[in-house]
Amino acid sequence: MNPTRTRRALGAGAATLVAALSVGTAAVPAHAADHQLKVFPASGSLQIPSRPVAPPRSGENVFLHIGRTGTGAVSDVKLALDVSGLDGLATLEAPGCTTAGKVITCSIGRLDQDNINITTNLWLSAVAGAKPGSSGTVHATLSAPGAETGTADFRVDVGTATFRTHQRSQTKGAKVGSKLPTDLEFANHGELPAKRAIVHVDLSAGLTADTWPSNCEYAVDKGQPWNNDPPMPAVHGICTIDGEIAPGQAVKLNGLDITVGPDAYYTVAGYDVFAVADAYGTGWLNDLRKRLAFKPGTGAPATLTKSAGDGIPAGNDTNGYSTEQEVLADNSADFQATGGWAPDTSGAAGVLTAGMGNNGPASIYDRSGGDGAPHVTVQLPDGVTVTDLPKTCHADDYVYGKKSDKPLNKYACDGVGAAFMPNGASVSHKLGLKLPAGTGELVATVSLQNMSSDYQDGHPTAVMDWDRNPANDLVKVTLRPGAPANGGTGTPVSDTTPTAAPAPATGATAAPSATGTAGGAELADTGSSATLPLAGASAAAVALGAAALIGSRRLRARRNG
Repeated sequence: MNPTRTRRALGAGAATLVAALSVGTAAVPAHAADHQLKVFPASGSLQIPSRPVAPPRSGENVFLHIGRTGTGAVSDVKLALDVSGLDGLATLEAPGCTTAGKVITCSIGRLDQDNINITTNLWLSAVAGAKPGSSGTVHATLSAPGAETGTADFRVDVGTATFRTHQRSQTKGAKVGSKLPTDLEFANHGELPAKRAIVHVDLSAGLTADTWPSNCEYAVDKGQPWNNDPPMPAVHGICTIDGEIAPGQAVKLNGLDITVGPDAYYTVAGYDVFAVADAYGTGWLNDLRKRLAFKPGTGAPATLTKSAGDGIPAGNDTNGYSTEQEVLADNSADFQATGGWAPDTSGAAGVLTAGMGNNGPASIYDRSGGDGAPHVTVQLPDGVTVTDLPKTCHADDYVYGKKSDKPLNKYACDGVGAAFMPNGASVSHKLGLKLPAGTGELVATVSLQNMSSDYQDGHPTAVMDWDRNPANDLVKVTLRPGAPANGGTGTPVSDTTPTAAPAPATGATAAPSATGTAGGAELADTGSSATLPLAGASAAAVALGAAALIGSRRLRARRNG
């Protein structure tokens, strides 16, 4: 796992996945009764410095999302930006758009999304002589023939207070049950004093705050599914701390301690800090308040104390209000491969159930999304054919990343998650099999593999730093003993829906049984690869890793300017 990978892109500017708007040549007619166009500013207000920013510039500092209600596409969509309210304050650059008087018009073309960001890099820059503390308004209009027009305004504040945080920090070897002070320092890099600081604290799985300060409100978030991952729980706190923060002054948050829970391994406390309630980035807080039930804190108020500001970069970075405190706990999680065989009455066919589970105690957040997150590999003996392959599995005919010149009778199936694998989570897959004629022994192998183990020699099972009990990462399942088949018995394991048990396991290295799971399965020595060829990652396995780069829900993107 690579704990230096970024986590979430917070702020309405990245509230949805960045995607290109397609300008279709085969336009679908719009229907007025079906479509209402919408404009979604990233915030109620945007703060820019009073000093003009000279070219060359990259990226954008104005983030707008657009969308349409109803189904189907809307054609010939145009975005008009009326900047007459910025006279004497700021200029708006919009590459590829046209200007007529005080109105800038951008051709969007075909719109077939509820909410998506525009691809034009809008840039606002103050004009020379703009007075710090002055404000203006931009009026945005989204229109198309036959559709209802959408409008929105956003305020532009010049020379305001602007916060910038320190770089990401890391705490290693944290003991389960210990308390850590919040590690948040930030400075006012704006031109006016701030009257208060609004701090958003985002505690990922494994971190809690036993007592929230009275000037904070907090809510427990059960999380929402993302792709095939189980929901990742979190705790959100929003603290409003009054007191002037002068330009150039650095401060540190005090009065909030974080507890390292029993399911912590690698986890993150995220911080966002704002000088005004409707600043860029606070759209995230508005979404949280709509979705969650916040409660007031009861502890002593949190405070801000002056600090030296070491590690806080200079300059005004658009996303500089956000940072993280990474926590690596002294903990582990026992991952286990599972397998079972249920033959039919003839003994010549049946169902192989293959899967995996996390026996805890830690929940695993694998930010890399592939280096450590395992998938389930099933190696079948020669002559065994698959009659029913679930959608969660696919043939894996790759060796060291290259496709084999012949089928390997090997299959890769989904694990319990690509990035978040909670304590107690499990997954299983049912493969219908037909056995060849004869009486010889047939043994299938179920193992845990990942991108790292697929590409390296000497690792017949996945390399997982958190798993101190690798002996149960590979299991052999007897499909037919070396004698005439007698019907046998078998007990399938759970279905393919990932589930999370509420109670953590009592130890980090649960001892495996002598015979593994029911249905003729026995645990195999992880050093053995006799029945499991060392195999490269399949294209789908690579895709699994790529998909686990997760997007906005789990990634915090930050620009260091």
